[in-house]
Amino acid sequence: MDLWCYRHGIHYVLQMKIGLISDLHTEATKANKAIIPYLINAIKAANIDVFVLAGDVTPKLSEFYEMLSEFGNADLTCKKLFVPGNHDIWVAKNANMTSEQKCRIISEICQDHDFHSIINTPYISDEIGFCGTIGWYDYTFAPEGYDFTDEKYAEKKLMGTVWSDKRYAQWGDTDKNVTHRFAKELGQQIESLRDKVERIIVVTHHVPFRECIRYRGKLPWDYFQAFMGSETIGKICLQEPLVTHVLFGHAHYAVDQHVENVKAICAPIGYLHEKPIEDLQAYVDERLTCFSLAEYSDETNK
Repeated sequence: MDLWCYRHGIHYVLQMKIGLISDLHTEATKANKAIIPYLINAIKAANIDVFVLAGDVTPKLSEFYEMLSEFGNADLTCKKLFVPGNHDIWVAKNANMTSEQKCRIISEICQDHDFHSIINTPYISDEIGFCGTIGWYDYTFAPEGYDFTDEKYAEKKLMGTVWSDKRYAQWGDTDKNVTHRFAKELGQQIESLRDKVERIIVVTHHVPFRECIRYRGKLPWDYFQAFMGSETIGKICLQEPLVTHVLFGHAHYAVDQHVENVKAICAPIGYLHEKPIEDLQAYVDERLTCFSLAEYSDETNK
């Protein structure tokens, strides 16, 4: 995994190449369900060391198992990391299952198919630590210029449109309490890594920074941005000097930007019925975002 290269009188150690994708939504369209073999091709071609899947595979447990089986049968040589998305933890009200219980089942499926579920335990390789959380939302991304109350956001509906978490996310607690619990768990993961690694990569499904949200200045779009993520998660990442990257999903548009000292990256597949896709391989090749982590030392010190 460590490779030496030489640039402008400086030795660089290429420690690790990471690939990121999210929001496969294999339940959405035939094209979405057909995406996995093309994604596997892209992963193999990219020759990555760590593959990160940042949530929203499918709400259907049988389909989730089937999709992860495709990865498990593909003889990928990279380490595979996963955090669930909000769609993954959806349950019907008559399903006799909570979202918490579904999370545990998802983690068991991950283990069966050689995915490391980093919402449970961090992953460490070459002094690089990965930790993760679903993220959730506490309305801190509520748009400016409107007078909606927290009670109105808790309704998750406006102008005849309903945010589907209202129907299918069964946490048995308020959004704010769920978000703050996940934030606390993420903080504990980061703390557990401090003395063991040189840098930390955080993976979350929900958006961690307001700077990554796209407001349009119109309703109902702006109202629903309150459910995209949480400033609480982002602040935890920004306060830790070892955190260099935050990888996330949920937003169905690509993000690659710096927020203060952190690189924020989102690489979603999204709903393919929204855009005609003729060449799935080309689309996946474009969407899989890869980046390398490197350390350097001046040649005179060698």
